[in-house]
Amino acid sequence: MNLQPLKIPSGWSVEWNLLTETDPTEETIHEFTGSLLLVNSTTRLKAIDVCWQPEADINGAYQLQVILLLPKFNSITNTMEYEGVWEAPELEFTTQNRLELVEKLNDLLFTLKPYIDTRILLKPGVVDEPNESMRQNLLANGLTKEITASIIASNHKKLQELILDHKDISKEVVEELLQRGAGKGVKNKAKQLLSSKAFKND
Repeated sequence: MNLQPLKIPSGWSVEWNLLTETDPTEETIHEFTGSLLLVNSTTRLKAIDVCWQPEADINGAYQLQVILLLPKFNSITNTMEYEGVWEAPELEFTTQNRLELVEKLNDLLFTLKPYIDTRILLKPGVVDEPNESMRQNLLANGLTKEITASIIASNHKKLQELILDHKDISKEVVEELLQRGAGKGVKNKAKQLLSSKAFKND
């Protein structure tokens, strides 16, 4: 059996490839189990996984998923590792047609945009747990009084910029950040916001 030829550009690495030019039939369906293809790009922070679901079922289909990769520094081995966010695929594609799958794969390998890791980090691959927890809280619950107070008290530039960008920011909070912001950048952003149409006439 021949492996399915793919156009894999630089920047992608093949973890494994069991995707062949064989089409599923009653005679070959036993080959369609587990992950058939996994390629990843640490520059794009994305992986592409292909499997056949349900496994070894002639009525199944190819399932393609684009998975985001989060860098995680391993202090024991002193290397960067990458964790896949499997519970929330960026993209999913299903087909029973192998050539349609190949066309989709070749397109994605060239066109997928890099993922921007928005977590708050102490250094590459090392999450700043207390401040990242505040960011997650802000994303999940919105700009509550408690979150606003915590972020102002944190004196953290990125967190304060996030609340200045928030649609529910109040003039009072902007004015407070103009006075107490974490550095010149935050204070300048607050000053610009107070001069904008949204607050100028308040």
